[in-house]
Amino acid sequence: MRTLKLLIVIILTGAATIANAQKTILFGTNPTYKNQKIDVYSCTDYISGVNKLVGSAVADSLGNFRIEVDIDKTCRLTLDLGRMRGILYADTAMTYNIVLPDYSPKDKGDLLNPYFTPDEFLIGIKNPDRYNINMYVDMFDYYYEEQFERNYYTLFRKPVQATVDSIIDHMERTFDTIPNEFFRTYREYKYAWLKFVSYMRDWRYMSREYFDGRAVAYENPAYMDLFNQMFTNFLKFYMNTREGERIYSDIALSKSPVKAKQTLSNSLAITNDTLQEMVLLKGIHDALYDCYFTTSSLLIALDSIKATTKIQQHKQIAQDIKLKNQVTRVGSMAPEFCLADTAGVYRSVDEYKGRYVYLNFVTIDSYACVQDLEQLKLLNEKTKGVMDVISISIDEDFDSVKNFFKRNGYNWTLLDTKGDMSVVESYKVKVYPSYFLIDVDGTLCMSPATSPSEGFESRFKQLFQSRRH
Repeated sequence: MRTLKLLIVIILTGAATIANAQKTILFGTNPTYKNQKIDVYSCTDYISGVNKLVGSAVADSLGNFRIEVDIDKTCRLTLDLGRMRGILYADTAMTYNIVLPDYSPKDKGDLLNPYFTPDEFLIGIKNPDRYNINMYVDMFDYYYEEQFERNYYTLFRKPVQATVDSIIDHMERTFDTIPNEFFRTYREYKYAWLKFVSYMRDWRYMSREYFDGRAVAYENPAYMDLFNQMFTNFLKFYMNTREGERIYSDIALSKSPVKAKQTLSNSLAITNDTLQEMVLLKGIHDALYDCYFTTSSLLIALDSIKATTKIQQHKQIAQDIKLKNQVTRVGSMAPEFCLADTAGVYRSVDEYKGRYVYLNFVTIDSYACVQDLEQLKLLNEKTKGVMDVISISIDEDFDSVKNFFKRNGYNWTLLDTKGDMSVVESYKVKVYPSYFLIDVDGTLCMSPATSPSEGFESRFKQLFQSRRH
């Protein structure tokens, strides 16, 4: 990973120029990106990890691109670049001449691999000014990782506070003259993480020292990394302590964030109201994927925080957590899509309201998908007029898929992603084929749904007949 960074990051002398007051501009040239769409995202919050699209552009035939990005504060941006993911720390109203590696698209194996993650690298900038944060984050991370590897035994096997603090002091002397508040906070919380995982395992001390009563750095990944690690599954832990034994009834029975915050305040490490809300939001997020609280009680508490909090970032976090949890939950609205069919006509999920939709994600390169298509053919014939079958193809060569469907008499709706995997991400598809049943009102009725070979037809008949009585 570090080798890739060093190959990519090109640091030249010069200055980044100030752009107009509204936009941050990313531009550059690489012929391998010709006619390629480049999307830029920012993380709306680091508890849910939900990203939002903040800019997008298609490179021209020569590989030139210019992307206008909407950001209102210094933040970390990510660029989806096929098999790689670029990272850029950007300020508001700035122009960056960025250097991208040659484009490498995801291959079929990547698309079918549910565990695939893009290789991350820090994007290079031509002509950065002397205080450009990307340059210093890159230099710091390189030095940090080097010290981490060189002193692994000291840091983790036999940690001694004086030795660990000496390593940190040695690193800090290299960077403490750089006048950038975002970078100062970044360093401070990277050092704090090092202390926490080595000799300082006391979460109470760490909370008092680095979080309670201090301003929250919502946009700083180093701050949020430490926060998330310290307070992972915190509600489950805290309800088994003497001071936190009421937290379960506060949420599961009373469904009251006010009472939950009062219980959190029993700890001298969580006395600040803002931190209490942050810890509660993180706790609810983690508990939604556990079995210690009912989902309904957690969601009611989440809605209450969103309605009563005075902190705009906390409203956003609550909204993101709910969106992340409910996006493919039974009863939630089916994620939207607008994709071209075999005739080039764009189809949206809304136009199928009033009918059941058996939605499936397929690739003809998968043996399991091809096997299911024959059963889908029979199912489609039996349920015409009651349910629509829709297949979304992730294949790059859509013409081949169209010919395959035509040759085999598969005459239901076939849609093309055109390489845009956002609909796949919206439905959280990890394996192919994947199935979903959309109800007549546009909500998810079965998510995921069983495949034709797993008895979907009988389950659908039971559902359909139960609603006729």
